[in-house]
Amino acid sequence: MAGVAAELANSKAPRAIPAPSSERQWEPLSTTLTANWVKEIAKEKKIDSTDKLAATIAKDIFSKQYINQLVENRIMQFIEQIVQTQNPNLSQNEMREYAKRAAANLPDDMRQSLEPTARQEVLAGRQRVESELAKSLQTVNGGTDLNRPSNSLADKMAVALTAYKRGDAPAFNQAVLDYRTAMDAEKPQALTKASSWTHRGVESIFGSFYGFESRFNQFDPFTLASVFYLVAFIFGVLGLLIWQAPLQRCALWLMLLGFAVQTIAIVARIYISGRPPVTNLYSSAVFIGWGCVLLAIVLEWIYRMGIGTILGTVVGFLTLRVAYGLAADGDTFVVLQAVLDTQFWLATHVVAITLGYSTTFLAGGLGILYILFLLASKLGATFPDNARDALPRMIYGVLCFAIFFSFVGTVLGGLWADDSWGRFWGWDPKENGALMIVLWNALILHARWAGLIRARGIAVLAVAGNIVTAWSWFGVNELGVGLHSYGFTEGVLVNLAWFVLSQLLIIGIGCLPLDQPPRNRRPKAARTALR
Repeated sequence: MAGVAAELANSKAPRAIPAPSSERQWEPLSTTLTANWVKEIAKEKKIDSTDKLAATIAKDIFSKQYINQLVENRIMQFIEQIVQTQNPNLSQNEMREYAKRAAANLPDDMRQSLEPTARQEVLAGRQRVESELAKSLQTVNGGTDLNRPSNSLADKMAVALTAYKRGDAPAFNQAVLDYRTAMDAEKPQALTKASSWTHRGVESIFGSFYGFESRFNQFDPFTLASVFYLVAFIFGVLGLLIWQAPLQRCALWLMLLGFAVQTIAIVARIYISGRPPVTNLYSSAVFIGWGCVLLAIVLEWIYRMGIGTILGTVVGFLTLRVAYGLAADGDTFVVLQAVLDTQFWLATHVVAITLGYSTTFLAGGLGILYILFLLASKLGATFPDNARDALPRMIYGVLCFAIFFSFVGTVLGGLWADDSWGRFWGWDPKENGALMIVLWNALILHARWAGLIRARGIAVLAVAGNIVTAWSWFGVNELGVGLHSYGFTEGVLVNLAWFVLSQLLIIGIGCLPLDQPPRNRRPKAARTALR
């Protein structure tokens, strides 16, 4: 069991097991197996407390012979220090040989003066080992009492994991059956206490909480929502070209259907995890897309020209594909880092800053759409005049929401940092990334208010905001430094670089004089007549 516990402690996937104690409903499997192993040792030695067990183990380790050996080693270290002081030019090997000869011919009076000090230091070290061992045993056991019952479920799970590692299918199947039988007989407190109306509804439909989670994973609602968004986008683009009203209305309803599926899926994740909607990079991608689609629905409700539908479906589909890539390891309900284990700040700071990402990305998407409209118009395509005129107003309005959510989220993050780390601001890369979004959105708005930029300028700067936001979202994690370095994700940097290059290309196209009409050149005959 100790070997299985050690492997689990070093594995990347944390595992929990129901606890028999009413104080802790769930506990790490590796810790539980170690605690069971400690209790087995205590039972063999007929010991009832962690302090006594630590003293017994220390006594077994530090036998009289071993202590005498440590004393001799310490005396040798004293002699080496004296030799090194008297002969600083000797090499390490020469110094050791010299010290061995000196120790062999050490006078009795000098040994008698060195031995008490060496023995005192060795015994002090033994006492420190015993004290640290007692603390570790108490932590693993969850207290000093070793007469508490062992967690039999952990032992059964260890048997199953050991059989799986050996590739012994019959033994594994039998171990899993034994574990499930024990689970049915010893339900954890979370399943036996009085449940809320939500739990009762889930149990009446799906049989249990775990049945609901299993059906949720089988249903894969986010993939279904991305399909709805993709089909809605196709209908929306066709609606700009032919059969405008019916196709755009169909695209809008498909987007609303995909949004409803995504909303229900997010609510289900909140229920399963017992946490606010954003707890890791995967859930942030899902929530960012959800926020973009929500605001796109509002824009479509206000302007009613199909732009909100097209943009919402594109961003919704792409963010769900990003989430799909982030879920490559298959586990999206990961155990939170200790610093993130707080419901209040997850529900305030994280949600606010993620909505800031959503709105900034949506403004950048509107900017891309405006630049594409200019390019298509330059190539001879025709679009309704109100669509081209409405896009800059949409970008401006969305940026106002973006700077609000980004600023509030950044301030709340500082308050959380002060609560957790004792300082409001430490110029951490993640903090700097959040500040960059606030400053960039403020720069765009002030440039617009001062008349430094107009429609095309605000669109180009909004597209640049996509780069700033993507860097704050993913880029700073790749630095692997700072107090937020737990967000490091492998394999993201290349995709991030391609995304930045695509945005720079669009910015370059937007800087071309696409919105300037061609100069009217007078015929040669007319120029001659005017001379």
